[in-house]
Amino acid sequence: MPVNNGIYIQGTSSLDGAVGDIYTHPRNHTCGFCRPCEYPHHYRKTCGEIIHCGAVSEHFRDKHGIVDMGRHLSITCMWTNCWKEMSRHNFVRHVREQHLFHSRP
Repeated sequence: MPVNNGIYIQGTSSLDGAVGDIYTHPRNHTCGFCRPCEYPHHYRKTCGEIIHCGAVSEHFRDKHGIVDMGRHLSITCMWTNCWKEMSRHNFVRHVREQHLFHSRP
């Protein structure tokens, strides 16, 4: 923490903002880490759209058609070199943790 003559100067640390807020709910998630989506997309090898943890649900619904599926339906993650099988209701968490590198609290 930066100090000037014994006074803490808020917001000037080189680490300010380096770590996101504590994960509480996808809508409140603000880690700010972004990465190109490596899920297959129509005529391209991978999607390539930049995504972040807060947009995973919407991105996979809108761009990859993962919508209106039963909660316990089995789904395979087709992210580059993944191919892990899971229940549909675990898919968003899987993408956040495994591919966007966000750990649970």
